[in-house]
Amino acid sequence: MKNRILIVIFLQIGFCFSQQESVIDGYLKNGVAAYSKGNYEQAIVLFKKCVVLSKQAGDTKSLSYAYNDLGNSYTRTGKSELALTNFLLSAKIFKQNEDNFNLAKAHKDIGALYSEQKDFVSAMQNYTTAFETAKKIENEVLMADCLNNMGVVYEQELKYDRALAVYARALKIYKAEGDENKISMVLNNLAIVYKCLKNYPQSIQYYKEALVLSDKLEDKFMVAANQNNLGNVYILTGEYQKSLALCLLAYKNAKAIQAQEIIIESCDGIATAYEKLNQFANAIAYRKMYELENRNFINEQRSTQLAEMQVKYETEKKLAEIKLLQQEGKIRNLKIQEQHFKIARKNRLIIGFAFLFLCLLSTAYFWRSRQKLKAQLVHEKIIKETEETERIRMAKDIHDDLGSGLSKINFLSEIISQKAKEYPEIKNSTDSIKETAKRMIDNMRDLIWALNPENATLANLVARMREYTTDYLEDYAIEIVYSIPDTIPQIAIKSEIHRGLFLVVKEAVNNISKHAKASIIDFNLSISDEDLTLSINDNGIGFENQDSDGNGLKNMQSRIEEIGGSLSVNSKVAVGTEVKIKIKLATIFKK
Repeated sequence: MKNRILIVIFLQIGFCFSQQESVIDGYLKNGVAAYSKGNYEQAIVLFKKCVVLSKQAGDTKSLSYAYNDLGNSYTRTGKSELALTNFLLSAKIFKQNEDNFNLAKAHKDIGALYSEQKDFVSAMQNYTTAFETAKKIENEVLMADCLNNMGVVYEQELKYDRALAVYARALKIYKAEGDENKISMVLNNLAIVYKCLKNYPQSIQYYKEALVLSDKLEDKFMVAANQNNLGNVYILTGEYQKSLALCLLAYKNAKAIQAQEIIIESCDGIATAYEKLNQFANAIAYRKMYELENRNFINEQRSTQLAEMQVKYETEKKLAEIKLLQQEGKIRNLKIQEQHFKIARKNRLIIGFAFLFLCLLSTAYFWRSRQKLKAQLVHEKIIKETEETERIRMAKDIHDDLGSGLSKINFLSEIISQKAKEYPEIKNSTDSIKETAKRMIDNMRDLIWALNPENATLANLVARMREYTTDYLEDYAIEIVYSIPDTIPQIAIKSEIHRGLFLVVKEAVNNISKHAKASIIDFNLSISDEDLTLSINDNGIGFENQDSDGNGLKNMQSRIEEIGGSLSVNSKVAVGTEVKIKIKLATIFKK
């Protein structure tokens, strides 16, 4: 009878545990289903319940899955701190359980968070860890996921060739696996890169293919993302009404699933479209919404908290590894300590004295070498500063002497021109003298400005070119559109580079204003890892014979070649002209 009662009790306990496991699995499955449909808030509630029940049941496997799924859900709702906290908790359990597959996924997700916060170094560290782990377990799909995320980082760092290469590798794997969801994601990323490369037709094609797949898969997040991205490309192609319609649709869909990042981007796209359509009231309203949402999503405090949590996680991981190594080392040391203690002590003393002696000799040698180098550098610096000071003084003296003379010539030419109104030939000559004197005065001012070492930086050169073109075209009915990176490095450049580039830009703008009959000038500057590229485009009348000496083109080309660059001219009649300059960065900067 007693044995029968015990059997009944054990059966009841087993039934309870089985029932609890079934409840946990149910919450996990329902949470995943809600997440896949874009109901992220509902998914978060279900995963939280799963965490509580898993802790109570001591089910670490389900607990790790719940933490990981919570991290993904918080990522989609823009709550990066909570997402990172849960990813780190899941990674810790995956490591303890030696679950390398899910550990790699956790590192991949952590890298994605850092990528969103523009911390690309931390992002690439986590992606690399995830990729190596996936490679170790021979999981090609997970390797493709890591490659895709690496491509996002390369894209943000403007390394487009690398981005296209890793995206191509990832796309090949996804197509082999027939994973339409991942294919849609890579197509979207490829479209972004081609948009950055200004290949808009290719970009639009990839976005449309990605939108069809994400709509087929009922992935509300990717549908909204592709709609917004496609709208942004239409802005660049001038199809503003299409852009507005797509961005409004993206905003509506993102709002429905609380996809914060897409909400921010769609507000920006809507504001831009309204602005292009001259509906400025609507543009201002959405621009304010964009600023508010963006400030709430990315701020300095959030980035700091992310970094602190990552450091805490890495510290715990290292401490565990150190503890394990210490235990193994103690076992080995106990076995050999008694036999080799005396020998080891003598060897340490000999090595210590030898090392100390070498350190003293090395310190003395390097100290003396450093003093000699320091004295030499000081001497060279004094000579260089003296030469620069003397050169500037001489240039200023020349400027003062010639400037006063040219100003006097300009003044006298004005008087003669006024008195010679009845004599057209004399008036034309005096006008020419006055124009020449004015141009020489401007050139001397530019020379003095360029000779000042404080001005001879890439950022100041770009600012000076922009200031000159804006001031020069102020008297002409020509609109100038600038496409210049937000951040230009404050790095010293060679004076001949500074002068050569500036003079060619002046000549190009002068040619356009006097000969092209243009209404718009596009001034584009881009800086890659190796080159600086400057293109000046106009929508003027153009010309057929590009090999002629007209408009000083050969003179401009000669100046650029003298400073180690290349200049090309592409002109079409009734379409416009493009002057493109390309110079290696290695030849620009002072060493």
